[in-house]
Amino acid sequence: MYFDIILAKYLLNRKIPVNTVKYIISTVYLLTSLMLYFTVFAKEPSFGHGIIFLLIFVFFGYLTIKNLENFFRNRNKL
Repeated sequence: MYFDIILAKYLLNRKIPVNTVKYIISTVYLLTSLMLYFTVFAKEPSFGHGIIFLLIFVFFGYLTIKNLENFFRNRNKL
């Protein structure tokens, strides 16, 4: 989750709008999650593994979004 903040700080310093930064970070998170799924879980076709991965994906997606919202809300207070 700290990688998201580092990437957001870098992109904001390059004068990229906040909404674009959110889309870029969401895309990066989606691509890394898909790479993780295809390298770890897709070796054996199983319905249970897909459900477990989906739950993990949703949970960490929620944590990432909340972390970024707090960062964007508090970035000017530092």
